[in-house]
Amino acid sequence: HKDLQIFARNGYLAPKSEDGSADAVRDEIRDAVFSRGEMADIPMELSLQYFKSSDVEAKLTVLTKLDITGLRFRKAEERNSDVVTVVSAIFDHNGNFIKGVQRTVDMKLRDQTLEDLRKQGALSVRSTLEIGPGSYLVRVVVRDREGKAMASRNGSVEIPF
Repeated sequence: HKDLQIFARNGYLAPKSEDGSADAVRDEIRDAVFSRGEMADIPMELSLQYFKSSDVEAKLTVLTKLDITGLRFRKAEERNSDVVTVVSAIFDHNGNFIKGVQRTVDMKLRDQTLEDLRKQGALSVRSTLEIGPGSYLVRVVVRDREGKAMASRNGSVEIPF
């Protein structure tokens, strides 16, 4: 029909499969890292800090704070279990991948520990990457294994020469 219009947006990400296999999860996380869109299934904050360790290198700290109420836990053997994967990736000003790091937080919490963590409100995950001077896009992707939820945020940082 000639009166119809189709609209699409860049960065939309739909899960490829529901099987939950390690390969499917890895692919889902990789696709989210290279997408530029932000997701907010898990409430999170991103903060970036750097310090120059030399004239040609800096240490970039990526601090991700996850709202613990956005995570699902599975009760097993008197513990509340979940695994959260946090990937921090750095891209140059042209969108080329520079480097990244993956952190996995394997939680097996007693009821009281989970309650205390919920009162604190956030789970913090820190990653440190060494980079040279320049302008960078920092992308953080978080995946909750039990809830199969994802979140992502973009940030930018400029390391002076």
